[in-house]
Amino acid sequence: MIHVESLTLAWIEKTAKTNRNADKILVEKVIRALYLLELLQLSGLRFLFKGGTSLMLLTQQTKRLSIDVDIIVPEKPDDLSSHLTYVIEQSDFIRLEKNVRGDKNDIQKAHYKFYYQPVTSSRASEEYILLDILFEASPYATFTALYPIRSDFIQTDAEGIFTEVTIPTPEAILGDKLTAYAPNTTSVPYGKNKEIEIIKQLYDIGNLFDQIKDLKPVADVFQTIAGLELKYRKLAANPQIVLEDIWETSLHIATRGKEGNGNLAELQRGIKNIRTFIFSEPFHIEAVMLPAAKAAYLSALLQKSITAFKRFTNPKEIATWQVEQPFSTRLNKLKKSNPEAFFYWYHATKLLKDNE
Repeated sequence: MIHVESLTLAWIEKTAKTNRNADKILVEKVIRALYLLELLQLSGLRFLFKGGTSLMLLTQQTKRLSIDVDIIVPEKPDDLSSHLTYVIEQSDFIRLEKNVRGDKNDIQKAHYKFYYQPVTSSRASEEYILLDILFEASPYATFTALYPIRSDFIQTDAEGIFTEVTIPTPEAILGDKLTAYAPNTTSVPYGKNKEIEIIKQLYDIGNLFDQIKDLKPVADVFQTIAGLELKYRKLAANPQIVLEDIWETSLHIATRGKEGNGNLAELQRGIKNIRTFIFSEPFHIEAVMLPAAKAAYLSALLQKSITAFKRFTNPKEIATWQVEQPFSTRLNKLKKSNPEAFFYWYHATKLLKDNE
């Protein structure tokens, strides 16, 4: 279980320092999110943990700071309030507040803010962690597993006992993330001042691609969630348009707005605004080229129902390769500036050309 020492200023400052001087306020929020997660599990609530924060437990790496708790509850329990009250009674969270939103479509959701007194900010007397609950059957089928709440950001009690939560596998989350990186179809659309959400998904896609071993679960979960999201939005029930959206968005990034379909200004703003949350590496337009290429490659694989995939290992093998028309020859510029990104674009275009 999480030791309360994890909530102290001394621990937070130490953790921030050992993680490339990450923002202390965000580090406190990450720790608080994990603390809230454990309390929800201990309350007896039956749920599945997903979203960006779950990647910390899934990969045992913290590359992007995520500060919300996203869960799926298969059936809304009659005693939901008692589970939420348990969190307040068993912790130093001050209070909870239902965040009423005008959620559109037919999605059954609930949002709660759990308030606490921050130790890292002298300006705010209260901060909160947002709990997002989606009430629906899990779209991940059997692609889930139990993972311990274990992270370098938290200390555990002397007994060394970890609370476990159910999380989708890397493949399942990747399938989900792909649907959330399609701003013209199934993800957060342009024009909502939420462009950072699009880039968050892209960043996670790039990292998850390196974790997966099997593409079939990715495809299965993608098909399920894309179908649901298209239905919610009253769009044509054709996941192919989502894959094409992913391709066009990645191409728009790769060619810096010259080709593809997107809004480069918003995407660049998202890249700029996400930097506070990505402390593990410098993040700029050049750094986005690789995850965009991986997303395009995944799009091509899923469009053609191909489960065998390649990974970049040898820069020398691309020496004679060229992306040819009808695909964008501008992609060839990546061969020199980002060989790995070029590798995935080359294979993506080759897949679509060879399987026409």
